[in-house]
Amino acid sequence: MQRKAAIWITGAFRTSPTGGVESLAGLPPISLHIQKLSQRAIYRTATLSDTHPLRSLFKGEHAKAANPALGAACWMSRDRQRNVCDAITETNAKLGTLTEIFSPCAEENTPGLRLMDRHHERVTFNSFDPKPEDALVMRRSLLDSTYRRAMSTRNTACCGTDCSVPKRTAHQATASFVIDQAHKAPITSTWVAGRVLSACAELFAIRSAIVRATLLEDCDHIIVFTDSMAAARRAVDPSVHSGQAHSLAVCKTLSEWFADKADRSLEFIETPSKLKWGLQQQAHSAARSLPPVSSGRRPATSLDGVRKHITQSALGAWGARFQDVDYRGSQFLVMNETKGTAITPTYANGGSWMKSVGEDTKLCTRMCRAILNHAPIGEYYRRFNIPEEFACTCGAERQTREHIITRCPNMNTRTRLPKLLNELIGFLQQNPNAFGFRSAPEGIG
Repeated sequence: MQRKAAIWITGAFRTSPTGGVESLAGLPPISLHIQKLSQRAIYRTATLSDTHPLRSLFKGEHAKAANPALGAACWMSRDRQRNVCDAITETNAKLGTLTEIFSPCAEENTPGLRLMDRHHERVTFNSFDPKPEDALVMRRSLLDSTYRRAMSTRNTACCGTDCSVPKRTAHQATASFVIDQAHKAPITSTWVAGRVLSACAELFAIRSAIVRATLLEDCDHIIVFTDSMAAARRAVDPSVHSGQAHSLAVCKTLSEWFADKADRSLEFIETPSKLKWGLQQQAHSAARSLPPVSSGRRPATSLDGVRKHITQSALGAWGARFQDVDYRGSQFLVMNETKGTAITPTYANGGSWMKSVGEDTKLCTRMCRAILNHAPIGEYYRRFNIPEEFACTCGAERQTREHIITRCPNMNTRTRLPKLLNELIGFLQQNPNAFGFRSAPEGIG
């Protein structure tokens, strides 16, 4: 069924190899997709309440407050567990990788008592709209005027937050904040955030900045300059999500801080990192100032971090399978990215190939047929013994893909066989009839 869907998406011939059309359409093999979903489902168990019935089947720290079911497989001896293969045993064995703790029934998450339910008018979000041509200029002017106005009063604290996530998983992320208040020395602090993604690290920085700012004397207004408005909105959301502990700490601190005075407020202002502006840039430099910190034997790991690792493993397995000629097809045109590395399949952002053609259906079909070398040309007719003309329209004895792209005088091109996807697309745009919609015999395409 997935093969039929991939052929329908790409417009390829029915004789095209399954792996090739799957890769072009951005559809991972079903076996890898199911394996990824099952592995990610294991760690969703950590978000269950402490008394959930499933926890009674676990032992140790994963059981929480649930009454243990002594007949569960996880209580068997190790020798017997080796002969048992079920979801509970696998979950109990792998759940220890995740160190993050969730509180789905926390008081701060009670409907009607949430921070935004009671004080939504005190928390504001100033997002950045990049559409206007002078958006960055206008944003810089807003940031400068807001900062000058805040520094002219004693009861306003400005906070800049940022994080740094290393490329190597052996190192931990860092989070930093800078707090500036009129007539007081700036406060800068940098923390190790663990093996987390940038969203959780930024959330940690926002939490640290807000908690520290509420402890300042004569502080009634807090302005947070951050380059991640998603993390800012998550900071005041106490529901179950990756980094919930940071959100609960922010909600609890702000609830107590707002209760002391009726005129206190909190404002988040999105600060694009490309501006390299003021406090946010200082926090950025501070986050990158620490040397690489090793993750250790069991670092703090977030739910999003574990899920991303599983997804990357699935994509890596797909990329390894793509290297097999029997999977992708012996005629698949392997191309390189701008950096020189071979293009590998992915399902994110429209896939590795399909995103380059946009919504042009005809161009997409011609591109897929050219890459797979399953197109209405002489080479294809000869390989499948189709009673059509094998010679090229220019008089060449064989009409091959390489001949069409590099040597055929009837085609508007003088380039070599392209190594980049953009070159192939440019050729097909100039030559819409190449690898086009010439109808093939019935039952072939």
